[in-house]
Amino acid sequence: MATAARPTPSRLHRLCLPATVLLAAACALLVHVAAAQPAAAATLEQVDRSVQAGHLDEARRQLGRVLQAHPDDAQAHYVDAELLARQGLFGPAQDELSAARRLAPGLPFARPDAVRALDLQLERLGSTHAAAPPPAPASDAVIPLSLLLAVAAGGLVAWALMRLARQTSVSTGVSKR
Repeated sequence: MATAARPTPSRLHRLCLPATVLLAAACALLVHVAAAQPAAAATLEQVDRSVQAGHLDEARRQLGRVLQAHPDDAQAHYVDAELLARQGLFGPAQDELSAARRLAPGLPFARPDAVRALDLQLERLGSTHAAAPPPAPASDAVIPLSLLLAVAAGGLVAWALMRLARQTSVSTGVSKR
């Protein structure tokens, strides 16, 4: 009866490093993907709640995610136009209102009096303010932060596995060369 040869502790140690690196990379990827998921889940209802609470910057970030996920959503472009106008950003607001009108002529989802009020507001802003660039969406900052967290988690897993392998080789009396 043949018995399978058990790997020696030194061979086990050599196999452990590539496995540790692979496992750490997989963990880092999973953490990065998991951290990015909530960013894509913004809805117009969440944007509305943020606006009602007075958190306009948060509403702009959420709206950026909605528009990234649904670039042909006329209602999202219209809400963005309203929000940009409220922040005094004439040029970007005008662009968003034009996009909403192009995607849904007549803006059937909006109240006609609200559309007229937005048009008037944009006319006033256009005559008194030069176009200013919109604030940069903070969703871009989420990616480097989540990537940093993913790398840190992967490094922690790699460190723990390397330490475990080192303890195993020390307890079996195998020395490193």
